[in-house]
Amino acid sequence: MPGVSRSSEQRLALIVETQRELAAAGDDLEAVMALVAARSQEITGADGAMVNLVEGDVLHTRAVTGVAAGAFDARRPLSGSVARFAIRSGQPLLIEETIGDRRIDQELRAKVGDRSLICVPLFHGPQVVGTINVVSRSATERLNEEDRRTLEVLSAVLSAAVSHVAEVEARRAQAAAIARFRTLFDGASIGILRLDCDGVAVEVNPAVEQLLRTEAGRLVGRPFAQHVVAGDRAAVARGLDDLCRGAGGGFSMEARVRPATGDPVWVALRAVAEAQPRGPVFVVAMMENIDERKRAEAELLRQARVNEHQALHDPLTGLPNRVLFSERIAQALRQARREGTRLAVALMDLDRFKEVNDSLGHAAGDQLLCEVARRVREVMRASDTVARLGGDEFGLVVPELAGAQDALPVIARIREALERPIRVHSLPLAVEASIGIAIYPEHGDDAQTLIQRADVAMYDCKREGSSHAFYDCAGHEPDVGRLTLVAELRRALARGELVLHYQPKAALDSGEVRSVEALVRWQHPERGLVYPDSFIPVAQETGLIGPLTLYVVEAALRQGRAWRDQGLELAISVNLSARNLLDCGFPAQVAALLARWGMQARSLELEVTESAMLANPKRAKRVLTELSRLGVRLAIDDFGTGYSSLAYLRQLPIDEIKIDRSFVLGMAQQGDDAVIVRSTVDLGRNLGLDVVAEGVETLDSWNRLRELGCGVAQGYFLSRPVPADELARWLQTRPGVMPPSARSAVDAA
Repeated sequence: MPGVSRSSEQRLALIVETQRELAAAGDDLEAVMALVAARSQEITGADGAMVNLVEGDVLHTRAVTGVAAGAFDARRPLSGSVARFAIRSGQPLLIEETIGDRRIDQELRAKVGDRSLICVPLFHGPQVVGTINVVSRSATERLNEEDRRTLEVLSAVLSAAVSHVAEVEARRAQAAAIARFRTLFDGASIGILRLDCDGVAVEVNPAVEQLLRTEAGRLVGRPFAQHVVAGDRAAVARGLDDLCRGAGGGFSMEARVRPATGDPVWVALRAVAEAQPRGPVFVVAMMENIDERKRAEAELLRQARVNEHQALHDPLTGLPNRVLFSERIAQALRQARREGTRLAVALMDLDRFKEVNDSLGHAAGDQLLCEVARRVREVMRASDTVARLGGDEFGLVVPELAGAQDALPVIARIREALERPIRVHSLPLAVEASIGIAIYPEHGDDAQTLIQRADVAMYDCKREGSSHAFYDCAGHEPDVGRLTLVAELRRALARGELVLHYQPKAALDSGEVRSVEALVRWQHPERGLVYPDSFIPVAQETGLIGPLTLYVVEAALRQGRAWRDQGLELAISVNLSARNLLDCGFPAQVAALLARWGMQARSLELEVTESAMLANPKRAKRVLTELSRLGVRLAIDDFGTGYSSLAYLRQLPIDEIKIDRSFVLGMAQQGDDAVIVRSTVDLGRNLGLDVVAEGVETLDSWNRLRELGCGVAQGYFLSRPVPADELARWLQTRPGVMPPSARSAVDAA
């Protein structure tokens, strides 16, 4: 019992009895430690005892009795425990008075008070694995040297018991761990292999058998590398060899393995070294099937390449598109700057391509474009670029030129390639092209400038009816204001900022107004009213003239319909440009607008200049014929300034000629102008054409034109161009009446 002093014989008898009890306790570690604590207290007559196990740097209390019961399962740093002195020395420690002993820290002193204690180390071989601590109840019943010697004798018995049970416990835990590992090893969804330092498989799990479609018996004892695809085998072998030599803690890579049947499979291979205490180093490798992921990655990569190609190439012809065309020019410019050479940028537009689409359909047009692309690409050098920029427009980059004239052989090869008819829907189609050329550095030193100037040259080529043209620096000086105007004009068309003013045309014999000419103005939000001579040339050069003309035609027809609904019947004339006469689709667009506004074709008159018709006579004649078939009236504007032959005029479906205002204004001063006016009037009457005199600004001009037999007059003497509502008011106040001064002259005659 606690506090009871025992003789040496009694203590020895208890030690022997304790040894028998420990043997009877078997392999139950908790029971053994509880028995050790109880017998330690009983043999020494102490008031409390505890058994502690060393767990690294921590002392873990595993069994308690008596006054030490409150410390059960406590964990405290070994460095702060009084047991460290017994553990360090390997000898039992007796502290008879805790008060004043420096080995007792304040926390422990507060717990034990003025007590005595003994701490005895427990050994497993030479290693301390724990301690037995006993403590007295009070200062009157202190532990002494005899108690220390008793515990020292007892510790030999206790150490053996605790060590045996702990070893059994460790083996049991190891067996459980091995069992858990086997469960994980055999049930793992990823392949696990053990390899020796020669790369030979020592053990494999079922997932490896399934992955390689091979039984374990055919895998174990054989080099793992034989299952790796040849292209990846060397990298795998290097990684395994590095592990066996201790170079690095592990490696990861993706490799392809070849199953016994089927195609190679991608795996994620991760390996670590397994060092044995005595013996060779083994490698544990894990293989995860990532074939689906790799296929998905390959598909994403393929799709990315397709998307990149589509982003930079024309889907119809496979040629580079406008984006890649600009990049190729930039690359060629860098090379030209390094090497001091020139390069050509050319734009090529197919003539009459729209006729193919309109007559044979878009599929035929696509077929034609593909064949043109193929032929042009075949005659170009490998270093050249052929691109499709949209519609029937192609771009060319010809680098490494010594001079501008070196581009001509390339142009000649292209024209020769296109001379052979292209069969579309069994029809042999002749293809002609207009090619505009800009040269670095003469015409620009960046991609956009060269493209822009090649475009200008191409339209010069169309206007002149030639096969190709170089950019003319003198004729096309760069003008930032004009570039700004182009952007603003596009917005103006979209926002409806263009308005029409109307100038009446009156019969010279009666003064009756039956028609008006629509003249476009730009109601600019900042500049105010802008006249056509400021923006029409820009529209003609940039291709905006097409949509601008359709805008004006539709606005005129809309106004004509509004006047007709008000009971006012007026024919309206609209001016065309040379580009309109090159557009074979223009007649169909006019027909659609007439139908949209419910207007008769004869209520619309289209005016063209002689110079516009002469730019491409054949195409102009074709377009004018189609317009005439619709019933639209056609007039030659500025007649007498374009040097057209009478024979050519007789071939055109013209209804009216307009005498240029310069001749009308000069009739009074220049005898030659009067002769021209008289001859034009006679010519018109002989050809059965109506004759209109422009620029009539005086009564004298009015009277002389009437005397010459001219039919219609137009000019400031009658009225300036005015907005539609103002013209309507003017007509309402003077319906069917000529100017008063002209009326007086008629009455006097």
